[in-house]
Amino acid sequence: MSPGLVLAILFVLIGATVAGLVRPRRGSFLLALVLAAAGVIAGELVAIATHIGGPELGVLHPVADAVGIVLFEITGAVLAPARRRAP
Repeated sequence: MSPGLVLAILFVLIGATVAGLVRPRRGSFLLALVLAAAGVIAGELVAIATHIGGPELGVLHPVADAVGIVLFEITGAVLAPARRRAP
């Protein structure tokens, strides 16, 4: 397994965990994982296409990835309905 893939998986897991801590009643953890993965992919595509995205860490651009994760998680928080509490 390449080090870049391991770093990308780590970024996705950290992004989903932080999103779950910040907004615990919005969506499931699976939704947070999907949104974080989409954010990392989008951040990398933007960084590659525009040649901006902060310093490189191996093959990844952590600043662009973090911005992508934040944007996708905020969008998910706005669009996902709040989960109801069990009585």
